[in-house]
This record gives sequence, structure tokens and C-alpha cells, in this order.
Amino acid sequence: MSELPRTMPLQIKTAPGLDYYLVLREAATGRDVIGAYARGGEFFRLLVPPGQFELQFAIGAPQDWQGPGDLFGPDTQRLRLDPPLGFGVTGYARKGGHLLDLRNLDQIAERSLGICQRLALDPESVSVTPDAPMPGVTPRDPNEIPEAKVPQYRKISRICD
Repeated sequence: MSELPRTMPLQIKTAPGLDYYLVLREAATGRDVIGAYARGGEFFRLLVPPGQFELQFAIGAPQDWQGPGDLFGPDTQRLRLDPPLGFGVTGYARKGGHLLDLRNLDQIAERSLGICQRLALDPESVSVTPDAPMPGVTPRDPNEIPEAKVPQYRKISRICD
């Protein structure tokens, strides 16, 4: 298990009919980091830690699933992507990952997938009562004006590839 936070995107497209058990293995050490089960034809996205990883898949009929040890039994198909895939920050505020299309196992497609982030100012955090001169209103004493508010920001994330 990696101690790094799981923040990088991995999305996998699969065809209905077969299910997939994914093992994310650290390329440098061969240590398994994540194991995940994906139902064929259903949306599957996973956040993984930064690093270089081998992706290994066990593929089989959903009714044959026997657990992470025996996988789909004797009819388990195995698939290993080569070379390992890199996950990490790629550019300013972009968490770089991958989109894999396994719908045709004879022609696996891979492309980059990123989560872009930005900070947005919370306008309420800096709103103040107007102090503009108005007819019949005397301006406030500058010594009685409260200290400036500290701006607050919120993080906005979106898929950017």
C-alpha cells in the first residue's frame, strides 16, 4: 500500500459481458498498491497515487468470480499493459492520469486524462458594508472601520482532457 494520497485519475472503459480485476503494481518495487473490481460495460474511475505502475488485469465471466486469490477460476484471462503508466502532476495544477479503452482487447487504446484545479474566490468572504458618501449620511470615522477581511477560496476540480 502506497503512503502517497490517491489523487491521480485512472478511467477504464470496458464492454459488457466480462468483468475485470485490476491490480496496480509499483513498477520500481513490484509491490501491489491497489486491487479493484470493474463490472464490464459500467463506468469505472479510480484515483491512484502518483508514480509509475504496471497495470495487470484478470478478466472473466462475472458468475465465475472467486475472489482476489482465485480470480475467475481456471478460465481467467490475464492481461498486462506494457510499458508501465506514469501518474503525477503534469503542468500547473493538473493531475495527470490515463484513460484506457479495453472494449476491444485486440486493440487497447490509451490516452492521457487530467484533473485540472483552480482556486475561486468566495465573494462573501470579502464583502463589506459600503461606505460611500450618501446625502444626509456622515462618513464613518476611519478609526472605527473594521480590519480588512481575509479572502477565502474554494478549490474547483474538473476533467480537463
